[in-house]
Amino acid sequence: MGNDSEYGTGYDPRALDHDLQLIHQLMRGKKKLTLQLAQEIYYIIKSKNITFQSSKGEAFWEQVLQKTTETQRAQIEGKILAKKRRKQNVKRLLRINRTIAVAVSVTILLLCIVFLNWNLILDIRTNYQTKKLHEKILVSADLNTKDAARDSGNNKPENDRLLLEDETQKQSTPDILGKFSALHDENSDFSGWLSIEGTKINYPVMSREGDNNYYLDKNFTGQEDKNGLLILDYRSNVLERGQNIIIYGHNMRTGVMFGTLKNYKDKDFCMSHQTIRFDSLYEEGTYRVVAAMLSAVAYEDEDVFRYYDAIDISTKERFDEFRQNIESNALYTTEENLEYGDSCLILSTCDYYTEDGRFVVIAKKTD
Repeated sequence: MGNDSEYGTGYDPRALDHDLQLIHQLMRGKKKLTLQLAQEIYYIIKSKNITFQSSKGEAFWEQVLQKTTETQRAQIEGKILAKKRRKQNVKRLLRINRTIAVAVSVTILLLCIVFLNWNLILDIRTNYQTKKLHEKILVSADLNTKDAARDSGNNKPENDRLLLEDETQKQSTPDILGKFSALHDENSDFSGWLSIEGTKINYPVMSREGDNNYYLDKNFTGQEDKNGLLILDYRSNVLERGQNIIIYGHNMRTGVMFGTLKNYKDKDFCMSHQTIRFDSLYEEGTYRVVAAMLSAVAYEDEDVFRYYDAIDISTKERFDEFRQNIESNALYTTEENLEYGDSCLILSTCDYYTEDGRFVVIAKKTD
C-alpha cells in the first residue's frame, strides 16, 4: 500500500485517529454540518482551545468556518471572552474571600489569645507599675539619707535654737516619710505601702477622703484597671493608738493584690509568715498576725459583728467587744494576744464561701 490516500501524503496515523475521534464527538452522531451545529462546534473548539493534528481535522475546521459568518464567530468569541472573565472574577473573588477568611481567622485567633491571657497582660502591667513605684521609693529613701547626713555635718550651734523652734511648730503636723515624698507628690491619695513575705502582696495603699471605692478599678495614675489597688479605709487614723487600720483589696485569681491573702487560711502558713509590714505615710510599722476569720457584709438589720466598722477601739468597752468578736469568729488564733491599747491592722478581701463573703486577717502593731 502506498503513502498516498484520501488523507494526503505523509500523514500521521495517530494524529488522524485523534482527529477522527474528535470530529465524531463534535458532530454528536449527526451526518450533516448544519449552521446551528457549526456554531456550537465553533464555540466548543474556541472555548476549549481545541487544535487538530491532521489534514482531515484542518479540513473539518475549514467547513466549520465556511458555515459560520464572521459576525457569528465574533459573537461567539464575545460570549467565550465574557465567560472567561466571569470565571476570572469568580477566581479573584474566591482568592479575596480566602484572604479575608485567613485574615479574619488570624484576627480571631489573636483576639482569643489576648482574651485568654488578658488577666496575665493586666498583671504584667500591674507588676511593672508596682516595680516602678517601688524604685521611686528606693531613690527617695537614698536621697533622704544623703540629705540627712549632709545637714548633720553642716549644723552649727547657733542654729540649734531655730531648729528646735521649727520642730515644735511641726509637732501638730507630722512629716511624711522621706522615702514616700515622691509618690505622695505624684498622687496625694498615696497613704503607705503594704508588704508580706511569702506572698505577692507588695503594693502601694491608697485612700481617698469619703470614698472607699475609687481605687477598686483604678491604678496609681487613675487609669482604668480591674485589679485596682489596695485601699485604706478613709475612716482609719494611722497616727492614733487604739485605732484599727483597715485595708481592702481584690481577691484576684491570678494572685495580684490580695489574691494570695487566702494563704492565711492555713494556720501553718500563718505561723511561718506571721509578720506583716505596713508603712503608713508618716511612720513605719510592723504587725504580727493575731487571727484569721471568715465573715460577710451584713444587712442593716442583722445583729452580727461588723469588723469593717470596728475602727475606734480606744475605750475599754469597745476593745473588749472587738477582742471577743475576733476570738468567737476566728478560724484560728495565734499566741499573739490582744491587749487594751493595741492598734490592729485588718486586711479584708472577698471570699466566695458565701454571698458577699469576706476573708479577714487581723494583726497587732508591735512597734
